[in-house]
Formats: sequence, C-alpha cells, structure tokens
Amino acid sequence: MVKSWDVTYPCYIEHDLESGTYGGFCVDLPVFVAGKASVEEARKALEEGVAYYLAHLEVEERPFPRPGATPPPDLEEERDRLIPVEIRPSPVNPVSLAIEKALRRKGLKRKELAERMGVPPSVVTRILDPLYFGHTLSTLRRVAEALEKDLVVTFR
Repeated sequence: MVKSWDVTYPCYIEHDLESGTYGGFCVDLPVFVAGKASVEEARKALEEGVAYYLAHLEVEERPFPRPGATPPPDLEEERDRLIPVEIRPSPVNPVSLAIEKALRRKGLKRKELAERMGVPPSVVTRILDPLYFGHTLSTLRRVAEALEKDLVVTFR
C-alpha cells in the first residue's frame, strides 16, 4: 500500500567539480541535496526530499505549491554544470501519514507517544517516517492503544 502524488517539480542537479560529488535543488520547494556519488543518487535523494516535504504539508493540511510557480533562478553562469530534471516524489506510506495526523489531532508529542507505547523515541520516529514501510500489526495495535483509537484494517 503506497500513496503517490501525480505531480512533478522542476529541479536541477549539479556537479561539484572540487569534490566530484553531485547535489541538487528544487525551484519551487525548499528541497536541497548534496554529496551524492552520482546523478542517479542525487535524483533519488531529490525524489525522497520532495516526498518528505509534500507529506509534511499534507499532515499539516496545507496546500501544495504549484509546480513552476517560482521562476527558475538566473543561473546563466552555471548552465554548464546544471542538469534540469523533473522530479516526481517518491511514494510514501499512508499508514505513517495517518499515524502522524492522529498524533496531531490528539495533541501529543512524539516523545509522549513513545512513553505511552513503552518504546524508545527512535521507534516513533521510524513509524512516522513516510518512507518507512515496515509497520507490523503489533506495532499498529500499540500505536492505536496509545492514541486511544480503534485499529481498523480493510481490504479493497
């Protein structure tokens, strides 16, 4: 089960000649990456960064920026080092988003959820990570209990 957004954002990948690594940035979103070994790694990191940002906006119930809303920066001097790319966000786990929304509606902090579940805060960080897909049914039961919610699993 994954959630995908049917949107792409204009970004650039650049080659740092000094370090030999690649980085990149998105024009319309505050997403930046650096220190990647290849163009492919930089692209994947941008896809994940865009997914994290959109997941954050969705949890906060804020609108997504329109792609191309911000004009590309004037980078004429650096055009030889920049590779324009259209970035589609990585798919995310809707379960993580649902847990984060329930946590916010309940008014709990992550640390409080960890205490209620009897787990280290790192466990809560992992289960709230929208790119994490390893939720177990027992963990979801513990989350539901800690949030004083019913856990409902459906098949469509």
